[in-house]
Amino acid sequence: MASEQRPNKPYDIFLSYANDDLPRVGPLVQALESRGWRVWWDRRIPAGRTFRRVIETALDDSRCVVVVWTATSVERNWVLEEAQEGADRESLIPVFLDDIRAPFGFRLIQGAKLDTWDGDVSSPVFQLFHDDLVHHLGAPADVGSETPAPAPWAEEPAPAPEFLDERMTNTVGMEFVLIRDGTFQMGSEDGPANEVPVHTVRISQPFYLGVTPVTQAQWEAVMGDNPSEFKVDAACPVEGVSWEDVQTFISKLEEQEPSARYRLPTEAEWEYAARAGTTTAYEFGDNSSQLGEYAWYNANSGLITHPVGRLNANSWGLHDMHGNVWEWVQDWYGNYTATTADAPAVDPARPSADPAAGAARVVRGGSWVDLARACRSSTRGGRSPGYRSSRIGFRVLRLV
Repeated sequence: MASEQRPNKPYDIFLSYANDDLPRVGPLVQALESRGWRVWWDRRIPAGRTFRRVIETALDDSRCVVVVWTATSVERNWVLEEAQEGADRESLIPVFLDDIRAPFGFRLIQGAKLDTWDGDVSSPVFQLFHDDLVHHLGAPADVGSETPAPAPWAEEPAPAPEFLDERMTNTVGMEFVLIRDGTFQMGSEDGPANEVPVHTVRISQPFYLGVTPVTQAQWEAVMGDNPSEFKVDAACPVEGVSWEDVQTFISKLEEQEPSARYRLPTEAEWEYAARAGTTTAYEFGDNSSQLGEYAWYNANSGLITHPVGRLNANSWGLHDMHGNVWEWVQDWYGNYTATTADAPAVDPARPSADPAAGAARVVRGGSWVDLARACRSSTRGGRSPGYRSSRIGFRVLRLV
C-alpha cells in the first residue's frame, strides 16, 4: 500500500542476497539507485561493528526487505533469516533472478520475475518491478544529478562466502570468532619509536581468530605434553613455547583437521583485532585504571598466569588481548612503513627477516609480569624464533 508521506527512514530497501550472486545483484542495485531508491546491502557494513547487530539495525532502518531468490540464495541460512524478518514485518518483496520456486514458507508471497532481465533499466520487466515498489512504498526520492560511483563488484576480488558463522569451535575445543575485513590506523604516536609512523592498513579478507590464547589443555590435546611453567590450571594459557614450537603445533592441528587451515595472525591482523575499531591506547579507552577488568598484568596477576577468558572481552568478543601472556604473531620484526588513507597497506606482512632489525619474530599484547604500558594495543616486541619464556604464548588464526 502506497504511503502518502515518506517515513523517516534512511533506506527504502534492505536487499537480501547470496554473496555468490554479487555479479548479478550489483547491476540490480545500480538500477534501483538510478531510479531514486535508497538501497542498503551488506557491502556497506563498516569495520568494527558486530555483523548481526548491523543487520538488525539496517532492517529497522529500511522500509521493505527485497529478497533476491536464486538457485544459490535459497540454500543460504542467512538469506532465509532475513527473508523471514521481512515476512514477519509484512514488508517482504521477493525478486527471482532464476526460474525457481521460492523456499518452503515463502511461496504464497508473489515475487517479481527478473530471470530474463538483461540489466536494462528501461526494459518492461524491470519497469514492472519498479512499479510494484512504487505501489508498496510510494514514489522514490528524486534522482540526483551526480555521476554514480563505480560499481564495487567490478573492481573487488572474489568475495568471501556470504554466510559465515560468527563463532565456531574446532575439534580440540578452541573457540573462534569471525573478524571481518576493514581498515584501521596501526601504531601509536604516544609509544616508543618502534610504534611509528602511524599508518593506514586495510585487512582485505575476513578471518577467524581464537577467542583466547591457546590453553595448556588444548596444547596437550594436540602435542601430548605441557611445557608450561605455571601448571595451576589446564585453562591457563600455554607458555614456554617458541615460535618454532608453534609451527609444529599448527602442523599437527591441521593433520587432525585436514579440511581446516590455521596459522598465526600477522602483526597487522593481531592489532586490528585487538583494537576492535578503536584508536585508543587500550580497546576500552586510554585510562589504564580500567586495565584490571580486561587483563592480567603485574598489578593484579600475583605474578602468575590465569585461566583464559575470565576477564572482560573486547567489543569483538576476544579475551586476553591485553596481558596474561605475550602472543607470537607470524611476522618477522621490522620497522613500519608510512602509508596514507588514499593508499593503505593491504594485508601487510614481513615474511623474511630484516637485517637492520635482527632475526626476531614479533610478540604482542603484554603479559602477567608487565606494566600497564606494555599491554597497550600498539605495543610490540621481538624475540628469536627459538626463544621460550613463561611470558609468551599464542593464539591461532583459522582461515575462512
